[in-house]
Amino acid sequence: MARDRPVQLIDTLQLSNEQWAELSAKLEQPGAEDGGQRQHKRVPFRKLAQIAVAIQQPDQTWTKYIVRSRDLSSGGIGFIHGSFIHAGSRCRVILKETEGRASCIEGVVRRCELLQGRAHNVGVEFNEPIELDRFVHPESDETSEPHQDAG
Repeated sequence: MARDRPVQLIDTLQLSNEQWAELSAKLEQPGAEDGGQRQHKRVPFRKLAQIAVAIQQPDQTWTKYIVRSRDLSSGGIGFIHGSFIHAGSRCRVILKETEGRASCIEGVVRRCELLQGRAHNVGVEFNEPIELDRFVHPESDETSEPHQDAG
């Protein structure tokens, strides 16, 4: 009987907490957003900054990464990744629900922009809308300062 092997996650960013805080602060500066049309209210989603994402490669295989989450909406998620991802790439995002369960949410990469160094700002649109309150407590500071999201 084969044993389950631990899932190997690749951290392409390899940022310390201090480097992430510095990059995050830059992203929060006025004018740092892309200014595009947003369809869904989004909320900061950095409390559990590292999340797992699987990206489908051109050869149809899936590669699993650790990324740094930025924000979440019913229609999508924004995260920081350490390499370029082509728009249109299929992805699966693993999010922890407020009840503690993990959910796999499928989506498509809609944008990927170089921020600095190897850090890329990635926007994913979910295939189906999610209920934000499954993942973010309404009374938590995660929901402060709502923005509008492309997802």
